[in-house]
Amino acid sequence: MFKPNMAYLFLMAVIFLVTACSSNQAEAPAPSSEPPTTAVTDYNSTAENVFSLYEREDMSTEDKVTNMLAQLEGMDWTEYNRLSDGKTLETLELLYTQRSLIKPEHYRSLFLATTNLDGASAEQYTAIAGELFTRDTEGVVRALADLSDNDIRQSVVSSIAYHLGYQDVTQVKQELEQWQTNKELDDPEKNVIASLIAALNNP
Repeated sequence: MFKPNMAYLFLMAVIFLVTACSSNQAEAPAPSSEPPTTAVTDYNSTAENVFSLYEREDMSTEDKVTNMLAQLEGMDWTEYNRLSDGKTLETLELLYTQRSLIKPEHYRSLFLATTNLDGASAEQYTAIAGELFTRDTEGVVRALADLSDNDIRQSVVSSIAYHLGYQDVTQVKQELEQWQTNKELDDPEKNVIASLIAALNNP
C-alpha cells in the first residue's frame, strides 16, 4: 500500500496556507489616502427662502405666492429687508394683492411672521390679517387659538383690531359678541374673541 511521504504532505500544506493568505490580502480593500467625507446640509433662513421665491421668474404669480406663504413661519422682516435691498413692503403688497390665495392652511405660517414689522410694512401686514379675519372669522379665530405663543397671538390680534378700528367699532363689537354667542367655541377660541374685543376697547 502506498504511504505518502511526510515531507511531501508538509510542503503541500505550506503551499495551501500561503495561497489562502495571498487570496485574502487581494480581496481586502486598499486603505484610502483621503479623509472620510462628511455630508454637509445647507441651511437657508426663512428670509433667504422667501426672497429666493420672490425673485423667481420661472413661476406663475399664483405658484410664487402660494410657495411664499408656506415658507413665512419664523420670518424676521429686518433680515428680509436687508437681503432684499428694501423690498419688504413690496413683498407684503404682493401678498395683499393676492390675498385670495391665502387659505386656512397658510394662516399659521402667516401669523408666525410678525418679527420686526414696523411702519408701512406693519400697516400692510395689518391689512392682510384684518381682511382675512373679515373673510374667514371662524378659521382665523381657530388658527389663533391653536398658537402656543401667547405674545405672537396677541400681536396678530392687535393687528386685526387695528384694521377693524377703521370701521364702526361699536358695530364690529356687537357683531363679534353675537358671533361668539351663536357659535360653539372652546375656551382658547373664546379667549381670542375676548382679546380682540379688549383690543378694540383700548386701541
